Amino acid sequence: MKCSNDFDSSQTNPSFWRRFLLVTTMLVMLLLAGGIVVVRYLGERKLDEQRELAGSRFVDLQRQDIALFAVPLAWSVRKELIKQNYEQIDEYFSQLIKRKGFGLIMLVDPSGTVRVSTDRKIQGSSFYLRYPGYRLDAPGTVSYRVREGESLYLVPVMGLNEKIGTIAFLYRYRTFSLP
Repeated sequence: MKCSNDFDSSQTNPSFWRRFLLVTTMLVMLLLAGGIVVVRYLGERKLDEQRELAGSRFVDLQRQDIALFAVPLAWSVRKELIKQNYEQIDEYFSQLIKRKGFGLIMLVDPSGTVRVSTDRKIQGSSFYLRYPGYRLDAPGTVSYRVREGESLYLVPVMGLNEKIGTIAFLYRYRTFSLP
């Protein structure tokens, strides 16, 4: 009988090696689970950073496109402005406002008066009253951030010797999204 008692007591009290193996196995499983969580968190964080970077590059490309587009627009308006053909300039602006991203479009004379606008209410008013702090005397195309994702572009229209006007328009950038 003594033999069977010894056998029963060895089953109820696991040996040191069995406990060590059990604790080690649990520790390894916890470390693996923690590693998976950390790797997943870091991966999502890196993906978010890449999306943000891609979005900022996307906006930069749109800015470059608008700056490139502004040159032929200024030349078209210049041609009509020299002839004082404001109706044709208004037609250009009316067609442009239909394009996605474009907001208010104005032609401002050198004194700061809005000569042509897609918003008829502000025609004849002062550009500086509507946009205080923005300067129309820049030698090239400039953009000012108005709101998040939207900029005011100022495009000079040059005559032979002097600036004969400025095209001002709001542009809302398209957002970058992954498929």
